Amino acid sequence: MPNWVTNKIEAPEHVIRAMLNSEGRVDFNVAAPFPGPNDDWDGIYGDAETAAESVLGVALSNNPRLAMMERSSRERIDIAGMREESFRQFVGMLENYRACGYLHSMDFARKVWGTKWNACEPIAEPDEGRCKFYTAWSCPTGALIKVSERFPDDVIAVTYADEDLGSNCGTFTLQAGQIVTQDIAPNWRDLTDAEKAKWEAFAREVTGRGLEPDEED
Repeated sequence: MPNWVTNKIEAPEHVIRAMLNSEGRVDFNVAAPFPGPNDDWDGIYGDAETAAESVLGVALSNNPRLAMMERSSRERIDIAGMREESFRQFVGMLENYRACGYLHSMDFARKVWGTKWNACEPIAEPDEGRCKFYTAWSCPTGALIKVSERFPDDVIAVTYADEDLGSNCGTFTLQAGQIVTQDIAPNWRDLTDAEKAKWEAFAREVTGRGLEPDEED
């Protein structure tokens, strides 16, 4: 299971509405849709992805152990012996890469949105100029930058906090697709005890964890 990050966005009403799909939910596909031609798969076949990465010469992981495993998988891949479903997806990944440089929508999401899944449990209040949602592992900075690029005259204020209280949290503001101010928690190991207490309190306020029920947002 991923760590869930609480994200709170404040922006003019029209900016918040531009983040919503036809059902009124925060949807990163509205801000930054996957540009490849093949995006109707229910899941990703590991052998199809490995074959595509091998053919395209995608760089191995920077982690030596993971790189060794990836190299071994690529050496064992047998395109001729793949199941039909895997082979068709492999071809589709090559078509995607040729069209946009990404194998599939999750590859795109990780690299462009900044998180591998869409917004979860969103609460949108455009009339109030705010919305809240959860994401896996990280704040979707890339998706929010795409929104900001569409509205260069407007400021978007972002507050986020990981459920690992005190780490991976902070605030930043965007304008014209650029981060113009930020206050982000440093690496936990680099913090003094006072700084740890400060960022843990910040994260508790953002996430509502450890607060009394009537104090939660």
